[in-house]
Amino acid sequence: MSFREKSAWITLVSVLVCFGAYFVELFSGLVGDRHFGGLGSLHLLLLSVLALAGLQIALTMIAALTTPKDGRAPADEREQMIQWRSQSLGYHVLMVLAVGLFAPAFFGHRGVEMANFALLAVVIAALTVSIAQIVMFRRGA
Repeated sequence: MSFREKSAWITLVSVLVCFGAYFVELFSGLVGDRHFGGLGSLHLLLLSVLALAGLQIALTMIAALTTPKDGRAPADEREQMIQWRSQSLGYHVLMVLAVGLFAPAFFGHRGVEMANFALLAVVIAALTVSIAQIVMFRRGA
């Protein structure tokens, strides 16, 4: 497995773990002053972002150590094409979800809730990019 494919797997797993936990707790209604020792949704978001950064750094360092040549080598044409295609797909998903943000507004969601829906759109787009990269690397595109 190449370094760039490992990076896509790292992004997929770390975003799923960190923001999956954030959105499960957020949408289950457990975030508030009664839970998490007084941590609110902002503190949970901060914890999720810091955990994501820590996981990304640690796992990328491990991946770079296991494939030292691939980590330093410039991307070849195939890898560049995979990156461009996946970024394009992620962009289109993000644009559709951004337009779809009008739907929660019609149901009375405001402020922080809308910001969380926008964050969910960004997370879904990032997952789309990672999944597309993994599929294209596995397929040999």
